Amino acid sequence: MRKILLLLLAVFSLYTPYIAFSQIDLSIEWVKVNKEVARDGEIVQIRAMVKNIGGESGAFAVSFYYDVIDEEHLIDRKHYISISSYRIPSVEWDTKGLVGEHRIIVHVSDSNDENNYGYCNITILPGRMNAQLLIKEIYYHARPHRNNEFICIVNAGEEKINLTNFYLTTQPWKRVDKQNKVFLPAVELEAGEGIYLTQNGSSFEYEMGFQPDYEYYNCSSVPDAARDGKFIMANDGGVVCLKDKYNHTIDTVVYGDASFGEGWKGEAIEGVEAGEMLKRRDFIDTNTSNDWRWNRTFIIGQSNFEAWHGMASKAIAFCSPDCSYEVISEEIKNAHEIFINLYTFTNPYLADILNESNASIKILLDGNVIGGIPMEERWIAYMLSKKAEVRYMFGNEEEGIYKRYRYNHAKYAVLDERCIIESANWGKSGVPVDPTYGNREWGIVLVNESIANFMEMVFESDWNPDFQDSVTFDENSFTHGKPPDDYAISYYIPSDDYTPSFSPLYINSSFNITIILSPDNAEEEIKKLIDSANEEILVEQLYVEKEWSNGMNPFLKKIVEKNESGVAVYVLLNGNPSYYSTVAMNKETEKFLESHGIKVKLQKELNIHNKGMVIDGKTVLISSINWGENSVRRNREAGVIVENEEIASYFEKIFWYDWDYEAGKEKEMPNEFFAIPLFLATFLIIYLYRKR
Repeated sequence: MRKILLLLLAVFSLYTPYIAFSQIDLSIEWVKVNKEVARDGEIVQIRAMVKNIGGESGAFAVSFYYDVIDEEHLIDRKHYISISSYRIPSVEWDTKGLVGEHRIIVHVSDSNDENNYGYCNITILPGRMNAQLLIKEIYYHARPHRNNEFICIVNAGEEKINLTNFYLTTQPWKRVDKQNKVFLPAVELEAGEGIYLTQNGSSFEYEMGFQPDYEYYNCSSVPDAARDGKFIMANDGGVVCLKDKYNHTIDTVVYGDASFGEGWKGEAIEGVEAGEMLKRRDFIDTNTSNDWRWNRTFIIGQSNFEAWHGMASKAIAFCSPDCSYEVISEEIKNAHEIFINLYTFTNPYLADILNESNASIKILLDGNVIGGIPMEERWIAYMLSKKAEVRYMFGNEEEGIYKRYRYNHAKYAVLDERCIIESANWGKSGVPVDPTYGNREWGIVLVNESIANFMEMVFESDWNPDFQDSVTFDENSFTHGKPPDDYAISYYIPSDDYTPSFSPLYINSSFNITIILSPDNAEEEIKKLIDSANEEILVEQLYVEKEWSNGMNPFLKKIVEKNESGVAVYVLLNGNPSYYSTVAMNKETEKFLESHGIKVKLQKELNIHNKGMVIDGKTVLISSINWGENSVRRNREAGVIVENEEIASYFEKIFWYDWDYEAGKEKEMPNEFFAIPLFLATFLIIYLYRKR
């Protein structure tokens, strides 16, 4: 019966902490803190001694306050059902946000109010660490069985920062000693430098292509970062906070279906699918989702190159079918080191030139081309693998191999200090031996060591054998290896009724260029290029996709705006009936553009595989970039914006030639082709007449 009574008294005391019990006389003998001076955000331990001066043992409560006795200033309350001679209750106080002088008050309830209070003082000093650290990347939705979530921290300031006193948590709403934590290592981070912390170092490298700095689950030889508690980011939504040792928030990121107010404003970042990353835009920090908003999707392992701006010292402009084979074959013959990136490679004549070369050669091809790897390419890859290094960018999700890009669709080659960028695959129609047959393609050779170095860096980034999707040529592969023994590649040279009309254009003066890449920067750079137009825009494309996943094709929106502002816009698209899927797409685009007063033509007589644009007769885009969402935002593509009137004029003439082209009809060249010869002839006649 006594036990039941004591239990009832204890329960009663939970709700009536200030009611005294006549049979107990308790006093607060002393109150102590574990530190009289603490930093804002530190956890302070407070203890008090409660002594039973007299009376029967009974239930009681001890309340801890700071400054004022009310519920707002209540630190904690301890409940007891009995006391013999004394008890020493202890609580922990989170001092975050409480800078200043404070008085700790401890109160116990009984009938004698004279000795029911105890006091001590504490000073809370500012504790916030002035560090310009930012969360730069978050990979929270790892692919199945990979366990390679990671976070990248970057020093966005101008001075180096020691990381010893910082940690990451996904539970910032909890008291500091209850949060899960990954502690940043005791290293100094230079201005602009970043570090990667991941669950599993080897799995990280498998998909990112390089080793992380630290791992926090001790899975590999990568150095360990200390961890307190389970640290796994939620796939549906969550919060990641970077904090200092005093529990001050340095940076916060909220994503998916989560919400959190400290260090973050507004809606969360839109969630991503497995294999996709969150990436901050530079060092922008408004603590909103806008800091993380891009048009592109970041797949783990993709590059993030900025557009490269520089100068070319020389150039050769060319086109298919007229003169591309002539230019490319000569470039190969004269090179000592060659890096080739292509979607497909089926031209045996170019392959033979490479095979006869003494150059060091690397070739990277797409391993998932639509319809499978052509037998011609397999034959070429097998032949060249005997003297060159050949790899495929290949994905097979059923076997756990995930590709960085939907397609490796870029068409470029780096040859010593020279670089070829073009729209053509190296096939019989892309780079035809006989110039009476083939696609309309644009290309350029750029001469400059810095350009070549940059494009080699891009190549090596995609080639990197550490990536899971960079697969060496295996002659025994059923789908990608050596063709059957009875297969023989055809050396047949197709011909047709096209009349070659354009020779290569050789430029021996310097001019500005911009190298652009998909998905890294092409969308923004092409929009800026369209925006720069003042007089005329000429677009020649294999196809233009009208609608993208988030609305209207941004390039179409731009050219419509330019047309409405008075800029003349002409769009030439492939209308070859054999390309039925893209022709259907082009017809929809044609209807839309014509409704906005833009001149459009679907060319049925030429096979337009080009992906180019001329602006104001001064600037030209030469690229592999189709105007479709996959090409711009998901493929690896390459292009160059050339600021040179001679080169722009060269491709402008080709554009108008194609606009007016009719198969089987001898073309009249634009008047500009005859202006200079006519002037010289007239001058010569006058000169001879006067000499006479």
